[in-house]
This record gives sequence, C-alpha cells and structure tokens, in this order.
Amino acid sequence: MTGKILVVEDNELNLKLFCDLLGAHGYKAEPVRDGREAIGKAQAFAPDLIVMDIQMPHISGLELIEQIKADESLRAIPIIAVTAYAAKGDEERIREAGAEAYVSKPISLARFIEEVRGLMKGAPAAVSAPDEDAIQVERSFAVSGQRVFDAWLDAEHVGQWLFATPEGEMVEVRIDPQVGGEYRIVERRGGKDVAHVGRYEAIDPPSRLAFTLAVPALSDQEGRVDISFSGEGEGCTLRLKALGVLPEYRDRTREGWATILDNLARVLEEER
Repeated sequence: MTGKILVVEDNELNLKLFCDLLGAHGYKAEPVRDGREAIGKAQAFAPDLIVMDIQMPHISGLELIEQIKADESLRAIPIIAVTAYAAKGDEERIREAGAEAYVSKPISLARFIEEVRGLMKGAPAAVSAPDEDAIQVERSFAVSGQRVFDAWLDAEHVGQWLFATPEGEMVEVRIDPQVGGEYRIVERRGGKDVAHVGRYEAIDPPSRLAFTLAVPALSDQEGRVDISFSGEGEGCTLRLKALGVLPEYRDRTREGWATILDNLARVLEEER
C-alpha cells in the first residue's frame, strides 16, 4: 500500500516542490494551501505522515501541531515541521508541541526523504530505490586526480569554471576548504547576482569530495553533490552524483554539470 502524506504549505512553489518530490519517491501527497483546512483534510485523508510548514497566515503551524496532537483520531500521525526562520529555541518549542521531526529551509532534499522514510514505518512508498532522485555525470581528464581534486578547492581559479556562464561576471568567490566549511560563489547575470552556496561534508584528497548546494535566487531547496576521483599518474576519471534533483530538472541539471566539467578540463589544459 502506498504511503499517504498530507502537505500543509501556503507557498505554492514550496508546496509543488514537496508534492513533486514525494510523488517521485512513490508516495501519495495531498496538498493543503490554507492551514485552516488542515484538520478537516487530515481527518478525511487519514495520512500516514504530515509535513507542516510553521510560518503561515491565519494560523501557525505550531498551533496546528498542538491541535493535531490533541485530537484522539489524529495524534498518532507523525509530523515533520518545516520552517524558514529558525531562531534559537524554535526546534525545542516545535518538538514540545508534538512534532516528531524538524527541518529548516533551504531543505536538503536527500535528508528530507530520509526523515520521511524513517517516520513512515509500516506505510512504505510504492517505489523505493537508493539515489532515485540523483543524476550522474562522468568525465575523463588528462591530468592527475590530485590536480583535478585540488581545482575544486582553489578559490583563486574556481571562479573561472564552476557555475560560470559565458555572459556572466564572477563577482565573489569565497571558499573555506574544510569539513563543515562553507562556500559562496556569486555570478552577475543580466544585472542580477546569482549565488551558489553550500557547505563541505567530505574532503578526502584525492579520492572524494562532497558538499551541499543551494541557489537561493532560484529555489529554497538544497541538494547534495558527491564526487569521486579515480586513476593513477597523468590521467583520471571524475564521477559526479547530484542528489535531490526533481524529475523535471534532471536533464537540465545533467547538461549543466557536463558543461561545468568541460570548462574545468579546458582550464586545466590551459594551465599545463
């Protein structure tokens, strides 16, 4: 039986994101745009899980969580609370209200799905396969794996190829190359600054690099990129996996990363 998830979110873009993501993983998602309708929809839909936005007009997600947990027919349904404005003590208040899980925006899509799977228990998705929301790109280089690895953490030169477009102007490159460190790469495109931001999750030279990735100007979602490097001597193969990619963006994302890797190869060749 396919697991049923009620998604309570007033922002249309975020609502579509959650519903599309859950649908891509085999769950049946029921959208609720007005928090005032959440209790009635929950009683009628009988979901196995509720995804609850906290900041909403008319009624807050915190109040709804308390009402759901006070309702004998609904209190057993686990709740994932989602908030864009995480202040000190917010998580404690939300959990005290009754939410079983808490995620902040921009969300990591892969981790969000992990939370969903962990709470669904006896109501699994119709389709469940690892990395089903991932795209993979592979590229061979005529230089050593160490050199290709180092290029990703080289703040002086990374702006020449990473997230760079022919018409854009790179205006900021900031990298803190350590696990937990953050990066920020900003390109001006058509008069607007587009920032790519994230933090490093794994730095294992010269074999593996992993980091989160968000583009706040385009979406509040956060994805994850995992890169492996293999080969000996003068030559290596890079395998890139991008996780948390919605189905409608898979082709565009794959093409974008292929172009980035082509640009990296060109820059490394010019430096030889």
